[in-house]
Amino acid sequence: MQQRSLFRCLLASSVTALATLSPLLYGDTIDRESESNEVDIQALREWINTKRQVSIKEIGGNLSLSGEVRTEFQTSGETRNGVSQRGTGTPFPSNQYDIAANILLDYKADQTWASIKLEFDNDAGIFSGSTNKIKLSRAYFGARVVDGEDCYVDTEVGRRKLSSAFDSKLEFGAYFDGALLKYSQAFDRIGDFYISTGVFIIDEKRNQYGYVGETGFMNILGSGVYTKYSLIDWDTKNLHNSLAQHRFDFLVSQLILGYKFYLNQLQKQVSLYSAVLYNARAKKLAITANKKANWGGYVGFSVGELKKQGDWSLDANYQLLEAQCVPDYDMNGIGIGNIIDSGLYTTFKNGTGEPTTNKTAAGDGNFQGFCVTLDYLLTNNLNLQQQWQYSVTLEQDIGPSRRFKQYEIEFIYGF
Repeated sequence: MQQRSLFRCLLASSVTALATLSPLLYGDTIDRESESNEVDIQALREWINTKRQVSIKEIGGNLSLSGEVRTEFQTSGETRNGVSQRGTGTPFPSNQYDIAANILLDYKADQTWASIKLEFDNDAGIFSGSTNKIKLSRAYFGARVVDGEDCYVDTEVGRRKLSSAFDSKLEFGAYFDGALLKYSQAFDRIGDFYISTGVFIIDEKRNQYGYVGETGFMNILGSGVYTKYSLIDWDTKNLHNSLAQHRFDFLVSQLILGYKFYLNQLQKQVSLYSAVLYNARAKKLAITANKKANWGGYVGFSVGELKKQGDWSLDANYQLLEAQCVPDYDMNGIGIGNIIDSGLYTTFKNGTGEPTTNKTAAGDGNFQGFCVTLDYLLTNNLNLQQQWQYSVTLEQDIGPSRRFKQYEIEFIYGF
Protein backbone atom coordinates (compact mmCIF):
# COMPACT_ATOMS: atom_id res chain seq x y z
CA MET A 1 0.00 0.00 0.00
CA GLN A 2 2.86 2.35 0.79
CA GLN A 3 4.45 1.63 -2.59
CA ARG A 4 1.15 2.27 -4.37
CA SER A 5 0.63 5.54 -2.49
CA LEU A 6 4.20 6.58 -3.30
CA PHE A 7 3.69 5.77 -6.97
CA ARG A 8 0.49 7.81 -7.11
CA CYS A 9 2.26 10.72 -5.46
CA LEU A 10 5.14 10.52 -7.95
CA LEU A 11 2.73 10.22 -10.87
CA ALA A 12 0.77 13.29 -9.74
CA SER A 13 4.01 15.24 -9.36
CA SER A 14 5.16 14.20 -12.83
CA VAL A 15 1.88 15.27 -14.42
CA THR A 16 2.09 18.66 -12.70
CA ALA A 17 5.71 19.11 -13.81
CA LEU A 18 4.94 18.21 -17.42
CA ALA A 19 1.98 20.60 -17.45
CA THR A 20 4.28 23.37 -16.24
CA LEU A 21 6.89 22.56 -18.90
CA SER A 22 4.45 22.09 -21.78
CA PRO A 23 4.86 25.61 -23.26
CA LEU A 24 8.56 24.84 -23.72
CA LEU A 25 8.06 21.69 -25.73
CA TYR A 26 8.63 21.78 -29.45
CA GLY A 27 8.62 19.15 -32.19
CA ASP A 28 10.87 18.74 -35.22
CA THR A 29 11.03 15.38 -36.93
CA ILE A 30 14.25 16.31 -38.72
CA ASP A 31 17.03 16.38 -36.13
CA ARG A 32 19.09 19.52 -36.84
CA GLU A 33 21.83 18.64 -34.37
CA SER A 34 24.93 16.67 -35.31
CA GLU A 35 24.20 13.00 -35.82
CA SER A 36 27.45 12.27 -34.01
CA ASN A 37 25.43 12.64 -30.79
CA GLU A 38 23.40 9.61 -31.87
CA VAL A 39 26.43 7.38 -32.40
CA ASP A 40 26.55 4.83 -29.57
CA ILE A 41 28.04 1.44 -30.34
CA GLN A 42 25.98 -1.65 -29.64
CA ALA A 43 27.93 -2.48 -26.48
CA LEU A 44 26.95 0.87 -24.95
CA ARG A 45 23.30 0.43 -25.92
CA GLU A 46 23.23 -3.01 -24.29
CA TRP A 47 24.78 -1.61 -21.10
CA ILE A 48 22.17 1.15 -20.94
CA ASN A 49 19.43 -1.47 -21.38
CA THR A 50 20.66 -3.31 -18.28
CA LYS A 51 19.74 -0.22 -16.25
CA ARG A 52 16.08 -0.50 -17.23
CA GLN A 53 15.20 -2.75 -14.31
CA VAL A 54 13.43 -0.53 -11.77
CA SER A 55 9.94 -2.02 -11.99
CA ILE A 56 6.67 -0.93 -10.40
CA LYS A 57 4.19 -3.79 -10.66
CA GLU A 58 0.69 -2.77 -11.61
CA ILE A 59 -2.35 -4.75 -12.70
CA GLY A 60 -1.68 -6.26 -16.14
CA GLY A 61 2.04 -5.60 -16.45
CA ASN A 62 5.27 -3.99 -15.33
CA LEU A 63 6.31 -0.35 -15.55
CA SER A 64 10.07 0.21 -15.61
CA LEU A 65 11.86 3.53 -15.22
CA SER A 66 15.45 4.22 -16.25
CA GLY A 67 17.55 7.13 -17.36
CA GLU A 68 20.89 8.59 -18.34
CA VAL A 69 22.68 11.73 -17.22
CA ARG A 70 25.37 12.86 -19.67
CA THR A 71 28.15 15.45 -19.56
CA GLU A 72 29.91 15.91 -22.89
CA PHE A 73 32.83 17.85 -24.34
CA GLN A 74 33.61 18.08 -28.08
CA THR A 75 36.45 19.77 -29.89
CA SER A 76 36.04 19.97 -33.67
CA GLY A 77 37.90 21.28 -36.68
CA GLU A 78 36.40 21.84 -40.13
CA THR A 79 37.67 23.46 -43.32
CA ARG A 80 35.98 24.24 -46.64
CA ASN A 81 38.30 24.98 -49.54
CA GLY A 82 41.02 25.59 -46.97
CA VAL A 83 38.97 28.10 -44.94
CA SER A 84 38.25 27.28 -41.30
CA GLN A 85 34.53 26.94 -40.49
CA ARG A 86 34.79 26.83 -36.69
CA GLY A 87 36.65 28.72 -34.00
CA THR A 88 38.10 32.24 -33.92
CA GLY A 89 36.72 34.51 -36.64
CA THR A 90 33.70 32.27 -37.35
CA PRO A 91 30.15 32.19 -35.95
CA PHE A 92 30.69 28.66 -34.63
CA PRO A 93 32.78 27.49 -31.66
CA SER A 94 35.39 24.77 -32.02
CA ASN A 95 34.75 23.59 -28.45
CA GLN A 96 31.28 22.59 -27.28
CA TYR A 97 29.95 21.47 -23.90
CA ASP A 98 26.60 19.72 -23.48
CA ILE A 99 24.51 18.66 -20.50
CA ALA A 100 21.92 15.98 -21.21
CA ALA A 101 19.40 13.83 -19.37
CA ASN A 102 17.31 11.08 -20.96
CA ILE A 103 14.23 9.61 -19.27
CA LEU A 104 13.04 6.18 -20.41
CA LEU A 105 9.71 4.58 -19.52
CA ASP A 106 8.73 1.07 -20.57
CA TYR A 107 5.50 -0.75 -19.84
CA LYS A 108 4.97 -4.43 -20.65
CA ALA A 109 1.90 -6.64 -20.27
CA ASP A 110 1.49 -10.25 -21.42
CA GLN A 111 1.06 -9.49 -25.13
CA THR A 112 1.41 -5.71 -25.35
CA TRP A 113 4.00 -3.06 -24.49
CA ALA A 114 4.83 0.63 -24.81
CA SER A 115 8.06 2.61 -24.75
CA ILE A 116 8.81 6.32 -24.22
CA LYS A 117 12.07 8.28 -24.31
CA LEU A 118 12.39 11.99 -23.54
CA GLU A 119 15.71 13.69 -24.31
CA PHE A 120 16.83 16.90 -22.59
CA ASP A 121 20.01 17.93 -24.45
CA ASN A 122 21.22 21.46 -23.73
CA ASP A 123 24.29 23.59 -24.35
CA ALA A 124 26.36 24.48 -21.29
CA GLY A 125 27.20 28.00 -20.15
CA ILE A 126 25.63 31.00 -18.43
CA PHE A 127 25.37 33.07 -21.62
CA SER A 128 25.92 30.41 -24.30
CA GLY A 129 23.82 27.74 -22.61
CA SER A 130 20.23 26.65 -23.14
CA THR A 131 17.53 25.16 -20.91
CA ASN A 132 14.60 24.44 -23.23
CA LYS A 133 15.84 21.77 -25.64
CA ILE A 134 13.41 18.92 -25.08
CA LYS A 135 12.77 16.17 -27.61
CA LEU A 136 10.36 13.23 -27.78
CA SER A 137 12.66 10.75 -29.48
CA ARG A 138 10.64 7.60 -28.81
CA ALA A 139 6.95 6.95 -28.23
CA TYR A 140 5.41 3.73 -29.54
CA PHE A 141 3.25 0.80 -28.47
CA GLY A 142 3.20 -2.76 -29.71
CA ALA A 143 1.38 -6.07 -29.58
CA ARG A 144 2.28 -9.70 -30.26
CA VAL A 145 -0.03 -10.97 -33.00
CA VAL A 146 1.38 -14.50 -33.24
CA ASP A 147 3.22 -16.23 -30.38
CA GLY A 148 4.43 -19.67 -31.46
CA GLU A 149 7.11 -21.96 -30.12
CA ASP A 150 9.61 -21.13 -32.87
CA CYS A 151 8.18 -17.97 -34.40
CA TYR A 152 6.42 -14.75 -33.52
CA VAL A 153 4.82 -11.77 -35.24
CA ASP A 154 4.83 -8.32 -33.62
CA THR A 155 3.34 -5.03 -34.68
CA GLU A 156 4.36 -1.61 -33.35
CA VAL A 157 3.02 1.90 -34.01
CA GLY A 158 4.50 5.27 -33.10
CA ARG A 159 7.83 7.14 -33.15
CA ARG A 160 11.46 6.04 -32.93
CA LYS A 161 14.67 6.50 -34.87
CA LEU A 162 14.94 4.32 -37.97
CA SER A 163 18.29 3.14 -36.57
CA SER A 164 16.55 1.56 -33.57
CA ALA A 165 14.69 -0.85 -35.86
CA PHE A 166 17.09 -1.18 -38.84
CA ASP A 167 20.85 -1.66 -38.90
CA SER A 168 23.35 0.67 -40.58
CA LYS A 169 26.30 2.93 -39.81
CA LEU A 170 25.58 5.20 -42.80
CA GLU A 171 21.78 5.55 -43.02
CA PHE A 172 18.62 5.38 -40.88
CA GLY A 173 19.29 8.63 -39.02
CA ALA A 174 15.76 10.01 -39.65
CA TYR A 175 12.71 9.53 -37.44
CA PHE A 176 10.32 6.65 -38.10
CA ASP A 177 6.79 7.93 -37.42
CA GLY A 178 4.71 5.02 -38.60
CA ALA A 179 3.84 1.33 -38.27
CA LEU A 180 6.23 -1.61 -38.08
CA LEU A 181 5.58 -5.33 -38.60
CA LYS A 182 8.18 -7.85 -37.40
CA TYR A 183 8.34 -11.59 -38.11
CA SER A 184 10.95 -13.90 -36.57
CA GLN A 185 11.49 -17.63 -37.09
CA ALA A 186 14.08 -19.90 -35.45
CA PHE A 187 15.31 -22.89 -37.47
CA ASP A 188 17.17 -25.71 -35.73
CA ARG A 189 20.80 -26.00 -36.89
CA ILE A 190 20.17 -23.36 -39.60
CA GLY A 191 19.84 -20.05 -37.79
CA ASP A 192 17.40 -17.31 -36.87
CA PHE A 193 15.49 -15.65 -39.69
CA TYR A 194 13.60 -12.35 -39.46
CA ILE A 195 11.75 -9.78 -41.58
CA SER A 196 10.88 -6.25 -40.47
CA THR A 197 8.79 -3.98 -42.69
CA GLY A 198 7.29 -0.57 -42.13
CA VAL A 199 5.59 2.49 -43.55
CA PHE A 200 6.29 5.96 -42.18
CA ILE A 201 5.29 9.59 -42.69
CA ILE A 202 7.68 11.82 -44.63
CA ASP A 203 5.43 14.88 -44.97
CA GLU A 204 1.77 14.77 -43.92
CA LYS A 205 1.09 18.10 -45.65
CA ARG A 206 1.91 16.52 -49.01
CA ASN A 207 0.49 13.11 -48.15
CA GLN A 208 4.00 11.71 -48.63
CA TYR A 209 5.04 8.36 -47.14
CA GLY A 210 8.16 6.20 -47.13
CA TYR A 211 8.62 2.44 -47.07
CA VAL A 212 11.37 0.38 -45.47
CA GLY A 213 12.19 -3.27 -44.87
CA GLU A 214 15.00 -5.46 -43.60
CA THR A 215 15.53 -9.21 -43.62
CA GLY A 216 18.35 -11.26 -42.22
CA PHE A 217 19.78 -14.59 -41.07
CA MET A 218 21.59 -14.59 -37.73
CA ASN A 219 24.11 -17.17 -36.47
CA ILE A 220 23.98 -19.16 -39.69
CA LEU A 221 24.61 -22.89 -39.05
CA GLY A 222 25.76 -21.99 -35.55
CA SER A 223 28.89 -20.37 -36.99
CA GLY A 224 28.37 -16.80 -35.73
CA VAL A 225 28.07 -15.54 -39.31
CA TYR A 226 25.12 -13.28 -40.08
CA THR A 227 23.79 -11.32 -43.03
CA LYS A 228 21.21 -8.56 -43.41
CA TYR A 229 19.60 -6.88 -46.41
CA SER A 230 17.55 -3.68 -46.21
CA LEU A 231 15.70 -1.47 -48.69
CA ILE A 232 14.25 2.00 -48.06
CA ASP A 233 12.18 3.95 -50.58
CA TRP A 234 12.03 7.76 -50.34
CA ASP A 235 10.96 8.25 -53.98
CA THR A 236 7.23 7.70 -53.47
CA LYS A 237 5.56 10.88 -54.76
CA ASN A 238 5.72 13.09 -57.84
CA LEU A 239 6.40 16.59 -56.51
CA HIS A 240 6.17 18.30 -59.95
CA ASN A 241 9.37 20.20 -59.16
CA SER A 242 12.67 18.80 -60.38
CA LEU A 243 14.73 20.47 -57.65
CA ALA A 244 12.45 19.24 -54.84
CA GLN A 245 12.18 15.84 -56.51
CA HIS A 246 15.95 15.32 -56.48
CA ARG A 247 15.90 15.45 -52.66
CA PHE A 248 13.82 12.24 -52.71
CA ASP A 249 15.53 10.41 -55.60
CA PHE A 250 16.58 7.64 -53.24
CA LEU A 251 15.85 3.92 -53.30
CA VAL A 252 18.68 2.67 -51.11
CA SER A 253 19.71 -0.98 -50.79
CA GLN A 254 22.15 -2.19 -48.15
CA LEU A 255 23.81 -5.58 -47.68
CA ILE A 256 25.58 -6.36 -44.40
CA LEU A 257 27.85 -9.34 -43.73
CA GLY A 258 29.16 -9.96 -40.23
CA TYR A 259 30.80 -12.50 -37.95
CA LYS A 260 30.52 -12.71 -34.14
CA PHE A 261 32.78 -14.92 -32.04
CA TYR A 262 34.47 -15.19 -28.64
CA LEU A 263 38.21 -14.49 -28.58
CA ASN A 264 39.77 -16.63 -25.85
CA GLN A 265 43.04 -14.68 -25.81
CA LEU A 266 41.22 -11.49 -24.75
CA GLN A 267 38.25 -13.25 -23.17
CA LYS A 268 36.07 -10.83 -25.10
CA GLN A 269 33.23 -10.96 -27.59
CA VAL A 270 34.37 -9.82 -31.05
CA SER A 271 32.31 -8.72 -34.05
CA LEU A 272 33.58 -8.16 -37.59
CA TYR A 273 31.24 -6.40 -40.01
CA SER A 274 31.06 -4.86 -43.47
CA ALA A 275 28.35 -3.34 -45.65
CA VAL A 276 27.75 -1.96 -49.12
CA LEU A 277 25.01 0.55 -50.08
CA TYR A 278 23.55 1.48 -53.47
CA ASN A 279 20.97 4.09 -54.51
CA ALA A 280 19.03 2.89 -57.57
CA ARG A 281 17.28 6.25 -58.13
CA ALA A 282 20.36 8.43 -58.59
CA LYS A 283 20.62 10.45 -61.80
CA LYS A 284 23.54 11.88 -63.75
CA LEU A 285 23.49 15.61 -63.04
CA ALA A 286 25.72 18.59 -63.73
CA ILE A 287 26.36 19.09 -60.01
CA THR A 288 27.74 15.54 -59.77
CA ALA A 289 30.06 15.98 -62.79
CA ASN A 290 27.50 14.26 -65.06
CA LYS A 291 27.87 10.90 -63.33
CA LYS A 292 26.04 8.88 -60.71
CA ALA A 293 27.61 9.15 -57.26
CA ASN A 294 25.43 6.51 -55.61
CA TRP A 295 27.61 4.00 -53.74
CA GLY A 296 28.64 3.71 -50.11
CA GLY A 297 30.06 1.23 -47.65
CA TYR A 298 31.84 0.58 -44.37
CA VAL A 299 33.99 -2.06 -42.69
CA GLY A 300 34.94 -2.40 -39.04
CA PHE A 301 35.16 -4.39 -35.85
CA SER A 302 34.06 -4.20 -32.20
CA VAL A 303 35.56 -5.85 -29.13
CA GLY A 304 34.12 -6.24 -25.64
CA GLU A 305 30.85 -5.74 -23.79
CA LEU A 306 29.76 -3.42 -20.97
CA LYS A 307 28.23 -5.26 -18.00
CA LYS A 308 30.13 -4.43 -14.79
CA GLN A 309 32.80 -2.13 -13.39
CA GLY A 310 36.09 -2.45 -15.26
CA ASP A 311 34.55 -3.70 -18.52
CA TRP A 312 35.53 -1.98 -21.76
CA SER A 313 34.55 -2.04 -25.40
CA LEU A 314 36.15 -0.73 -28.58
CA ASP A 315 34.58 -0.10 -31.96
CA ALA A 316 36.51 1.07 -35.04
CA ASN A 317 35.27 1.44 -38.60
CA TYR A 318 36.11 3.01 -41.95
CA GLN A 319 33.29 4.63 -43.95
CA LEU A 320 32.87 6.04 -47.44
CA LEU A 321 29.75 7.59 -48.88
CA GLU A 322 29.25 9.08 -52.33
CA ALA A 323 27.18 12.24 -52.70
CA GLN A 324 23.97 10.62 -54.01
CA CYS A 325 23.93 7.41 -51.95
CA VAL A 326 22.01 8.47 -48.80
CA PRO A 327 19.80 11.59 -48.39
CA ASP A 328 21.12 14.29 -46.05
CA TYR A 329 18.11 13.99 -43.75
CA ASP A 330 18.76 10.26 -43.22
CA MET A 331 22.57 10.21 -43.04
CA ASN A 332 23.80 8.48 -39.88
CA GLY A 333 27.54 8.18 -40.43
CA ILE A 334 30.60 10.25 -39.60
CA GLY A 335 29.64 12.99 -42.04
CA ILE A 336 32.00 15.80 -42.92
CA GLY A 337 31.11 18.46 -40.38
CA ASN A 338 28.85 20.70 -42.49
CA ILE A 339 28.32 23.16 -39.64
CA ILE A 340 26.50 25.56 -42.01
CA ASP A 341 23.96 22.86 -43.05
CA SER A 342 24.70 23.25 -46.77
CA GLY A 343 22.79 20.98 -49.13
CA LEU A 344 23.62 18.88 -52.16
CA TYR A 345 20.86 20.27 -54.39
CA THR A 346 20.06 23.58 -52.66
CA THR A 347 21.96 26.11 -50.57
CA PHE A 348 20.65 24.51 -47.38
CA LYS A 349 19.99 20.83 -46.80
CA ASN A 350 16.39 21.47 -45.69
CA GLY A 351 15.58 22.29 -49.33
CA THR A 352 15.65 26.09 -49.05
CA GLY A 353 17.92 28.55 -50.82
CA GLU A 354 19.23 28.67 -54.38
CA PRO A 355 20.08 25.67 -56.60
CA THR A 356 23.68 24.53 -56.14
CA THR A 357 26.35 24.22 -58.82
CA ASN A 358 29.11 21.66 -59.30
CA LYS A 359 31.38 23.90 -57.21
CA THR A 360 28.95 24.49 -54.33
CA ALA A 361 27.07 21.15 -54.08
CA ALA A 362 27.85 19.85 -50.58
CA GLY A 363 25.45 18.14 -48.17
CA ASP A 364 26.41 15.52 -45.60
CA GLY A 365 27.74 12.94 -48.06
CA ASN A 366 30.76 12.68 -50.39
CA PHE A 367 33.25 11.71 -47.68
CA GLN A 368 35.60 8.98 -46.53
CA GLY A 369 36.88 8.65 -43.00
CA PHE A 370 37.18 6.61 -39.83
CA CYS A 371 35.55 6.52 -36.40
CA VAL A 372 36.94 4.98 -33.19
CA THR A 373 34.84 4.69 -30.02
CA LEU A 374 36.18 3.49 -26.66
CA ASP A 375 33.96 2.84 -23.63
CA TYR A 376 35.10 2.03 -20.10
CA LEU A 377 32.88 1.38 -17.05
CA LEU A 378 34.34 3.36 -14.14
CA THR A 379 31.60 1.93 -11.91
CA ASN A 380 28.60 -0.29 -12.54
CA ASN A 381 26.66 2.88 -13.40
CA LEU A 382 29.22 5.36 -14.75
CA ASN A 383 30.61 4.96 -18.28
CA LEU A 384 33.46 6.97 -19.79
CA GLN A 385 33.17 7.20 -23.57
CA GLN A 386 35.74 8.67 -25.93
CA GLN A 387 35.33 9.03 -29.68
CA TRP A 388 37.64 10.13 -32.48
CA GLN A 389 36.33 10.97 -35.97
CA TYR A 390 38.11 12.13 -39.11
CA SER A 391 36.85 12.53 -42.69
CA VAL A 392 37.81 14.22 -45.98
CA THR A 393 36.10 14.79 -49.33
CA LEU A 394 35.74 11.55 -51.31
CA GLU A 395 35.33 12.89 -54.88
CA GLN A 396 37.16 16.15 -55.49
CA ASP A 397 35.20 16.94 -58.69
CA ILE A 398 31.93 17.35 -56.73
CA GLY A 399 31.46 20.39 -54.50
CA PRO A 400 33.99 22.09 -52.22
CA SER A 401 37.05 20.39 -50.76
CA ARG A 402 36.30 19.70 -47.09
CA ARG A 403 38.02 18.24 -44.07
CA PHE A 404 36.56 17.37 -40.66
CA LYS A 405 37.97 16.08 -37.37
CA GLN A 406 36.44 15.71 -33.93
CA TYR A 407 37.32 14.39 -30.49
CA GLU A 408 34.60 13.82 -27.90
CA ILE A 409 34.72 12.72 -24.27
CA GLU A 410 31.50 11.95 -22.45
CA PHE A 411 30.57 10.73 -18.98
CA ILE A 412 27.33 8.73 -18.99
CA TYR A 413 25.63 7.80 -15.72
CA GLY A 414 22.94 5.15 -16.26
CA PHE A 415 20.33 4.25 -13.67
